[in-house]
Amino acid sequence: MMINCKRAAELSCAKLDRPLSIGETMQLRFHIFMCRACKGFQKQNEALLYLFDQRFRESSKLPGTPRPELPPNACERLKQILREAESDHRPSE
Repeated sequence: MMINCKRAAELSCAKLDRPLSIGETMQLRFHIFMCRACKGFQKQNEALLYLFDQRFRESSKLPGTPRPELPPNACERLKQILREAESDHRPSE
C-alpha cells in the first residue's frame, strides 16, 4: 500500500533518529520512488544532517566548546517550512 506524503515525511525524519523496520523502509522507498517532492525532502534532510554533523564535529574538537543539540522539534519545523513553501508555489484554482 502506498503511504501518503505526510507519512513519508514522518518516516524520513524517523530514519535520522532510529533504524526503520523492514516494512517502513519498503514503504518509504516505494513512496520516494514515486514522489518527487518527498524525494527532495529526504535529500534535504540527509544534507542537513551531513552539514550539522560536519559543523558540530569540528566545533566539538575545540576545547571548551559545548556541542549544541538540535531542538526536539527541528524536524517538525522543517516540515512546516516545506509545507509553507509548497503552498506558496501551488497554482491558483
